[in-house]
Amino acid sequence: MQSWTEIKNIQNPTEEQQLEAIGLNWYAISLIENPSEKAQMAAFEKNVQAILYIKCGPCQALVDALNSVSEEVMESAVRADPNVLKFVTNTGLLKAAVRGDWKIVRQIKGASEDLWAEAVRQDLAALRYVPDPTEKIMIAAISKDWKLLQDIERPSAAMVAEAVKQDFHALEFVSIKRRTEAVQMAAVRTDPRCIQFLERASEAVQMEAVRGDKSVFALIKNPAASVVEYCK
Repeated sequence: MQSWTEIKNIQNPTEEQQLEAIGLNWYAISLIENPSEKAQMAAFEKNVQAILYIKCGPCQALVDALNSVSEEVMESAVRADPNVLKFVTNTGLLKAAVRGDWKIVRQIKGASEDLWAEAVRQDLAALRYVPDPTEKIMIAAISKDWKLLQDIERPSAAMVAEAVKQDFHALEFVSIKRRTEAVQMAAVRTDPRCIQFLERASEAVQMEAVRGDKSVFALIKNPAASVVEYCK
């Protein structure tokens, strides 16, 4: 075969002929009506993008091969052509693609909560495209900027904990009404110094704080008797 393009003039080329053409240029796979599994794999080994040029659709072995590449290979493939993502089911590889470019998440059909959270962790701008952010996605956002907590009407204990992790003063942004015991527990468990912002902390919350750091006893307003005893 003098040129790889000759394959298009051969009706029902043998596997040997398919492999010969692909050996000259991987793009020859696009000229073969029904390439064999071996031919598909040969083209893929030369260039991951080959999976997009198989007229009859990639065989399962090829799809499995794509989902087994390294994160580096996947990131490179997505940069070259994001359409390869339609064959990717490997969550780890999808996350790698999103880490490489958060905007990729918008091209993933039915992108999962985890993928959106990953996108938000890369860039808060991604939050604008989430129609109904879940707790996990908001926690990812707060990990980037804890001050977002003040815009959340009913923050969960996990959201508060994430914000406090960044700066214990974050608890001050949670309204008194929203400081449920679960929220208080999450806050002092993350940073015992949060106890100073709790006027009526329960005995359990106070104890949780001092167990984390006895020095915060001085910050407790109206300490319970058991807490006083514990800190003697």
